[in-house]
Amino acid sequence: MKSKSIPVIDIFSGPGGLAEGFSAAGYEIGKCHFAVNLSIEKDPAAHSTLELRSFFREFPRGKAPAEYYSFLRGEISRALLFDKFPDEASRARKKAWKAELGGREISEREFDKRIKAAIGSAKKWVLIGGPPCQAYSVAGRSRYKGVKGYRPEKDHRHFLYQEYLGILCRHWPPVFVMENVKGLISSRVNGDFIFNKIVDDLTDPHASSVLQISL
Repeated sequence: MKSKSIPVIDIFSGPGGLAEGFSAAGYEIGKCHFAVNLSIEKDPAAHSTLELRSFFREFPRGKAPAEYYSFLRGEISRALLFDKFPDEASRARKKAWKAELGGREISEREFDKRIKAAIGSAKKWVLIGGPPCQAYSVAGRSRYKGVKGYRPEKDHRHFLYQEYLGILCRHWPPVFVMENVKGLISSRVNGDFIFNKIVDDLTDPHASSVLQISL
C-alpha cells in the first residue's frame, strides 16, 4: 500500500531552500514523505525558481525529462519546456504562487482558501517559512545604519512574522518551522530585542496576530 505524502505549505518562501529539504526527505528509502503543495513568495525572481522546482518535482525522482536539462543549459526556452509538458506546468503554476503576505492586493480570505485547498483532507501537514530577514540580518542592519532617517520601528518587515502567526492561529498546523537569520537574536526595535517579542507572541499566536501595529 502506497503511503500518502504529508502536505507542506511554504510561506515567505524565497527561492525555496526549506522546501527543497522537505521534498528530499525520504528519498533514501524510496519514498517522498513530504509534498510541497503550496509556496507563497512575492519576489519575481524567487518565484520563478519556485515554479521551476515545482515543475521538476512533478516527475518521479530520476525521471525528469531531457528537456528540463536542455533548459538549464540554455538550449531551449522556459516557455517551450512548459509547453512540452502542459499538465506538469499547470500543476507547478498552481503550487508556486506569486503573492505578498501582508500586502493589500490579496485578502486574508483568499490566502486561507488557497492554503486549505493545498492541505486538502490531510490531518498531518507542515507549515514552513522564513519571514523577511533584511531588517534583522547583520548585513542589513549595517546597510540601513547609514541611511538617513531610517528607523527600525518604522520598517514593516520587522513585523511581518505576525502574518506567519496569523496562519498559525487560523489553521493550527500540527508542526511548523519558522527559520530566520543569525542577526535575529541581536536585532532590536525601540531598544527591545525583537527575538524576545517573537518568542512571546508564539506563546499566544491568536492574540499577537490580531494586534494592529502602528508604523
